[in-house]
Amino acid sequence: MIHSIESEWLSAKISEEGAELYSLLSKKTNTEYLWQGDSAIWSQRAPVLFPIVGRLKDGKYIYNDKNYKMSSHGFVANAPFTTIGSRGNAIVFTYESTPKTRAKYPFVFTFRVAFTFKESALETTYQVINKTNGPLYFSCGSHEGYRCPREEGEAFEDYYLEFNQDADYSSYTVSPNGLLTEPIYSVLKNQRILPLQYELFNNDSLVFANIPSNRVILGSKKSSARIEVSYGDCPNLVIWTQVGAPYICIEPWYGLPDFEDSDGQLTTKQGIISLEKGDVFSWKHTIKIIE
Repeated sequence: MIHSIESEWLSAKISEEGAELYSLLSKKTNTEYLWQGDSAIWSQRAPVLFPIVGRLKDGKYIYNDKNYKMSSHGFVANAPFTTIGSRGNAIVFTYESTPKTRAKYPFVFTFRVAFTFKESALETTYQVINKTNGPLYFSCGSHEGYRCPREEGEAFEDYYLEFNQDADYSSYTVSPNGLLTEPIYSVLKNQRILPLQYELFNNDSLVFANIPSNRVILGSKKSSARIEVSYGDCPNLVIWTQVGAPYICIEPWYGLPDFEDSDGQLTTKQGIISLEKGDVFSWKHTIKIIE
């Protein structure tokens, strides 16, 4: 089922399957900002990532001396969420662990995703509640794809990313199997503007760990409309597209994919969050449309 919310400036559609954002439309200009999916290129639009982000080495991890298998980005992207609250400008989706989820992820949890319009911005809040009799280990992230190019007559290379401060921005290398490895290489040196070109993604994605920025703008040299993505204290940011594809993903992540030399232990996985019994983890990011 697809749900709709709106503000004076924007409207959004969100699917109950995966609590996935399906549309982010400007009511002022009738412009769709979100990638609309294409099975020949990339069928998803904005999948939610939990309880891992990225890939696991050999598609598995170890917890309490037991091996578990899990596919890339976890399993909630295709999970049946339930709505627990909805009003004109906001909606909340929730997902509870089940015996089926515990066969691949042995924890008891509630996972919620809330969407709220605040004027010309869509705020997304992720909440993890630990109901396990012990600590809960997880990662969490967003994966919104934005149309790029967006306007007729524009090219991908007309677009740029602008971080909110001049700094050194370095990326991990992504191996052919989707894992992280050395070397860390420089993408920007004491700068904030990154011109987009497909060559940046010849080796998959840009993975900025402990990024020195908490906000990035997707803009174009040929049109004035911009998308501002704010992610607060979220430590990692992934930028991804497929070479030649008309979209760009801006992905704040709490967590990282496995490294090539990973020992597979969930409790010591790079970037993993440990949440104590009964505790609640919450974080949010904001997508603002500037026209």
